[in-house]
Amino acid sequence: MKIKLTEQELATQQLHPETLEIAVEQVKANGYILFDKVLSDEKIATIRRSFDPLFDEYVSRKGYNTGTNRAQMFLPFTQPFIDEDVICNPIAAAVLDRILGDDNRCTYFASDTAMPGSAYQNVHSDVMPLFPDLSVPLPIFSLVVNIPLVNVTEDNGPLEVWPGGTHHNPDRSNHDTLDGSINPYLHIVRAAQHMHSEKVIMTAGSIVIRDIRMWHRGTPNHSGDRRTNLAMIFSKSWYGGGSYIQIPGDTYEQLSEKGKKAFRMEKIGSPARMPWE
Repeated sequence: MKIKLTEQELATQQLHPETLEIAVEQVKANGYILFDKVLSDEKIATIRRSFDPLFDEYVSRKGYNTGTNRAQMFLPFTQPFIDEDVICNPIAAAVLDRILGDDNRCTYFASDTAMPGSAYQNVHSDVMPLFPDLSVPLPIFSLVVNIPLVNVTEDNGPLEVWPGGTHHNPDRSNHDTLDGSINPYLHIVRAAQHMHSEKVIMTAGSIVIRDIRMWHRGTPNHSGDRRTNLAMIFSKSWYGGGSYIQIPGDTYEQLSEKGKKAFRMEKIGSPARMPWE
């Protein structure tokens, strides 16, 4: 479901109470919600000017790592990537806090880029099961936040998702099949062919929030330019080890209280790490 924010919501950066309720309901029931065009064109352009050469250098050093002409790249904890509108956007935070609790934290700070010529990924879930032998679904414990740096169209490799229940399957059906392995309990790739899916078409600066267990895949980029999503994972306070994101001490001190809380369990006091390090 796509929500277009009102002028008042954009100006105040606060969701109307009913809009917040709808967003939370959609994440819980369908697995995701899309807020259309939250960040300004100017801010997105600034981020992309820094991102593109960084990504080009990363690929030249490390190559592609998530499929043909497709790469996941961790982001350095530096401006403009750590703009408050990115790392603790009030619109996204309202939904995250309602679902995960206001003590949630960010455990992943990266990007996903499909270059021209990228191919389909296998349908997969981003996490292994918490309790493989459990036969009932668990509440949401982790949410992915994506912010596209370009308009995402039918042609340039949009994310494809399987809403309405894939995240409700018992944990044992959520094995990651990105590497081509077959889930012993449920053949996700085969099952997905006979289920409803949606391509997430959106404008640059939109915000997508999805249950980390939701089935999804990257699709081919038939355009002449890259399709990049910034990607963060926010989790309940007890989930994830922490200390993956290196944050210089002075940078951490300059964050808002919300930002400090989100990254409180990361590697504070370490120099920002470049993606290829």
